[in-house]
Amino acid sequence: QRTFVCSTPSPAMAAGSTAFVASSGGHVAAPTWLALSPHQHCPPQASSSFVGPSVLVATSGAAATAVAALLALVAWPKRGRQRSWRARKSARKSIVAAVAAAASAAKLSAFGRAFALGATVAGSVAGIKEGTDGGPPRTHKSGGKPKVVVLGSGWGAATFMKGLSKDDAEMYDIKVISPRNFFLYTPLLPACTMGSVEERSIVTPVRRLIEGKAEYLEAKCESIDTLKKVVRCCRAGGPARSNDVNYERFPEGDVEGKLTFDVEYDILIYAVGAQTNDFNTPGVKENAFFFKEVQDAHKVREKVTDLFEMASLPTATKKDRDRLLSFVVVGGGPTGVEVAADLADFCERDAIDLYPNLREHIKITLINTGDNLLSTYDQSISKTCMEVFKQKGVDVMARCKVVEVTPEEIKMKRGKEEELFALPYGCVVWAAGIKEHSLTNQLKASLIQKNESVSELNVASLKAPVRGIVTDEHLGVRGSGGSIFALGDAALVRHDRTAVFAEQLYKAADIDGNGELDLMELRDLFSGAAEEFPQLEDYAAYLKEAVKDPSGDDGRMSEIAKVFSDALEREKLAFRKAFSLTNQQVGDRTTRKEKEAIAAEIDQVLEHDKSSMNFEEFRRLLESVDKNLQPFPPTAQVAAQQGKYLADLLSQGALDGAQESYAETVGSAKVFSYFHKGSLAYLGGGSAAFDLPIIGPVTGPAAGVAWKLYETSAQLSWKNRALVGLDWVKSEIFGRDNSLI
Repeated sequence: QRTFVCSTPSPAMAAGSTAFVASSGGHVAAPTWLALSPHQHCPPQASSSFVGPSVLVATSGAAATAVAALLALVAWPKRGRQRSWRARKSARKSIVAAVAAAASAAKLSAFGRAFALGATVAGSVAGIKEGTDGGPPRTHKSGGKPKVVVLGSGWGAATFMKGLSKDDAEMYDIKVISPRNFFLYTPLLPACTMGSVEERSIVTPVRRLIEGKAEYLEAKCESIDTLKKVVRCCRAGGPARSNDVNYERFPEGDVEGKLTFDVEYDILIYAVGAQTNDFNTPGVKENAFFFKEVQDAHKVREKVTDLFEMASLPTATKKDRDRLLSFVVVGGGPTGVEVAADLADFCERDAIDLYPNLREHIKITLINTGDNLLSTYDQSISKTCMEVFKQKGVDVMARCKVVEVTPEEIKMKRGKEEELFALPYGCVVWAAGIKEHSLTNQLKASLIQKNESVSELNVASLKAPVRGIVTDEHLGVRGSGGSIFALGDAALVRHDRTAVFAEQLYKAADIDGNGELDLMELRDLFSGAAEEFPQLEDYAAYLKEAVKDPSGDDGRMSEIAKVFSDALEREKLAFRKAFSLTNQQVGDRTTRKEKEAIAAEIDQVLEHDKSSMNFEEFRRLLESVDKNLQPFPPTAQVAAQQGKYLADLLSQGALDGAQESYAETVGSAKVFSYFHKGSLAYLGGGSAAFDLPIIGPVTGPAAGVAWKLYETSAQLSWKNRALVGLDWVKSEIFGRDNSLI
């Protein structure tokens, strides 16, 4: 093995290199140091040696030693899992020497420069943007410092604070309030299930994110008074015993010693996220593990390890071991699939070595209510996922609904069958969906009270049975008067519904004033209102073609006009499809309907007369049309882009919580546009799946490598990027750590 390092060796690097070569036991030769100035290229002898087992490392600074060492280790001959004991020991000693050499040489500063471009690109793709400083001091247009309260520390809140520069933050008095004092990189939470990635590697302290920008309060918001513009917060005063570190920090109800305080706001950023939805299934809260927070992943890891240790005892029977080592994951979305994949990787790569006598008892089951896993992805990805799981021995149970979870078994129904069947288990992970946060209900009630005598439209929007608080296209909460913004899983960005304007629209369309709308009047109404209400476009197109003007046009001219009209419509649709990839507004997110479906829908509404409709029929039709509106998906991608958008709004220095400042700011601002960069998921066994716009689905081991690179680079800080990258290397070389600590 020969390694060329294009770098000028410092004394520390040379020493590290010597230690590394000595510890390799003769497997790796001393590297050839090729001293280069900043403007030189690698010499011919290095380039010509980039063949066979040789490795060319074109870098500089302290990282050269570490990179050369890692590449030399990777290039060693591998024979599956049949490595000799000496080779394994040598590998461990070599990697320790490499890390020591890298640490002694300027804290890997050169590695940071080499990795910067990739991390910047990944951050941009993830929707993460950091505000820039350096301009002259800025002052708010109001002359004061409006009070801004940020509730939450998830994707929306974190990217908002990261996108706001220190100069912009100086214009406001900002307080961040959250019971969780860290940001959690949720896309990699399933990788923490069995320790592929360590939990602390994917968390970033809130105080680091907001340093120099805001004040942080570790507390839980109990209620929001939108009339007084006050949030009430609480926290436990402390444990009863001074050595108790697991006390309930945020107790419910009136508890002795509980601390309560109010915080005033001019502008409220509502980013509390959502909660796990148990669908009121009996036994879920008591017996299953939710999977949304870092504590959930830690509990699952401890439980799985504990089950393996219990199953290893001589007192365990075959029946006991079959039940204890039966792992069930409920939910066929990305989280459920990735949790099952990480469990399968642990059982396949680590458990069979650590617990060789238990291999035949291990069983992993994934329960899904639908036919396909990852149903929001391309169909081919779902098929590939099923194939990978079949190879890894994961049993996928489709079309099954969980009806109860007891302490020892999970009860289900399949499809339309009424008969129950049970599956014994040792551990159940519940990843079946989300519901709105309990605080959101209280906020809605407060806003309804505020708007009851002011705006019937706002009250109707707030009472709508939807998940999350309804916002306009600038993320302003309906009925808040420009003082509250919501984002992430807590928000439902939605275009105006037509049903709430039913009476006004009906009167405007009834030109002849006979109290009924004929199909021509309906056609003209939908055509004229489609610009304001995009959900009407498909209906307007159908009525334009189906309803003819009885005045009698020239047939030949009508056909010619139709040809040009159809061609123009095709171009319009093609342009919209391409444009929506980079600028998808909420009005564009409507379920498209075929002409046959629209015809059947209108025919179903017209009960008394097939040629006209009364107001009640018109209202029912609009309610049916509004069901085609789709909110943005509850993903980290959406929340991150919303946080950046909101930071840009506040950076203008005009918002102060008053309706006038809100109207001024949004009047010159673009509406929020979502750029869907694709979806990705880890499938296990080193394979992953990307569902990319335009390109389409990409799966396989190459996608697995790309997934790891992306998720590593997209971390919010350099510390997290380094830790996650080292975790991948560590778990591949040394395996996962199943210690109970």
